[in-house]
Amino acid sequence: MIRFDGVVKKFNSKAVLAGVSFEIRQGEIFAIVGPSGTGKSVTLKHMVRLLTPTSGSVWLGSEEVSAASGRRLAKIRERFGYLFQGGAFLGSLTVGENIQLPLRERRNLSEFEIERRTHEALEAVDLAGAEDKMPAELSGGMLKRAGLARALVRNADIMLYDEPTSALDPVTARQVNRLITRTNTERKITSVVVTHDLAAALGYAHRILMLKGGKVLECCSPDKFVKSPVAEVKEFLEASGL
Repeated sequence: MIRFDGVVKKFNSKAVLAGVSFEIRQGEIFAIVGPSGTGKSVTLKHMVRLLTPTSGSVWLGSEEVSAASGRRLAKIRERFGYLFQGGAFLGSLTVGENIQLPLRERRNLSEFEIERRTHEALEAVDLAGAEDKMPAELSGGMLKRAGLARALVRNADIMLYDEPTSALDPVTARQVNRLITRTNTERKITSVVVTHDLAAALGYAHRILMLKGGKVLECCSPDKFVKSPVAEVKEFLEASGL
């Protein structure tokens, strides 16, 4: 479904991605793990062409995302929901107004339809009734869930999560991870999760890709990942207490 073919990404002379190739299957939860600064979030941004490869290509089905622009790129991006690491909420707007921003870009939607979708999205993340709250009134975990609601309101069939549990306590992180699984199952969407939480990824992901030094070290099911013969993978598992 999503395919990287020999993707190289350089910033100045430094290669953050050094010939990355892999494929994400439709409907799966695909986790991307690895040490800090190894290109995980950079990989995610290439999927919606927030970044463009220095060389190589990125595909969504038969569409080359890395070569798309204008209306064609806009059409591709409509298929994606994106949960940003920092939340990216506008503090001057209510939670409901923040969630409605992607819908108000579509001028063919009625006010009733916008309100209906907003309510459904908040209900899906267990935040029903939070429309009139301000972002500052929400806890970190609630903000993450509200961010997921904003991504879901677009009715996207692919969800991208950038460190969805960063800065959350263990209980709240577990709630967010359960929401990722529930959203994937109930909405039958494809989910791509960049995370430092390897233990959680082993529990919910269908496959795990590990990056280090801008290269793919492993890409397989959790069962195979924990038995990987690759030395760097073994070291990463041990460092994660697994």
